[in-house]
Amino acid sequence: MAMASGKKTLLTILIVFVAPMVIGTVMFLNAERFGLSTQTTNYGTLIEPIVNLSVEGVNVDGDAADVEELVRNKWTLLYFAPEVCGEKCAARQALMKRIRLLTNEDMRRIQTASIYPQTPSNPDVLANEYANMHIGILNTKGADFKAQFPNIDEQPIYLIDPLGNLMMYYSGDTPDIKRIMKDFKRILKYSQIG
Repeated sequence: MAMASGKKTLLTILIVFVAPMVIGTVMFLNAERFGLSTQTTNYGTLIEPIVNLSVEGVNVDGDAADVEELVRNKWTLLYFAPEVCGEKCAARQALMKRIRLLTNEDMRRIQTASIYPQTPSNPDVLANEYANMHIGILNTKGADFKAQFPNIDEQPIYLIDPLGNLMMYYSGDTPDIKRIMKDFKRILKYSQIG
């Protein structure tokens, strides 16, 4: 009789502790079959697989030696500016500046960069308006550098992690800053790098 009671207790313990793990694993592996969402919660478009960037092809702030800093050690918001920086270009640069400022205490973990096909016609204005933004100029290998970035014709803002991996981009005519900030807060909260 005592043996039967012990077996019942053991069986109850197994059901209580093991069954949820088995059920959870089965549901995870068959999420689509059960009609569960497999979408991510981020606003930006994830780049899969991530691209480990080669930095040849651009000079930053007039110095080729600073290129490595462009994609390493900090989270980087990067934008490819057209030859003539019009309204959309200025809006993208202002958006990157606002995103960096809105991260408050995490601002030191983020840098911004605009890459131009040639020296911009207004470098002094850029230096005053966007003091903390790195300005890059494509050099003779610029086409190789640009080829690493998807959907470049849409003029998105790219996100590069502190290890130099291109991981996400934000496109559209007017990206939603609130949703971008939600992504950034989540990334910076869980990231131990940068």
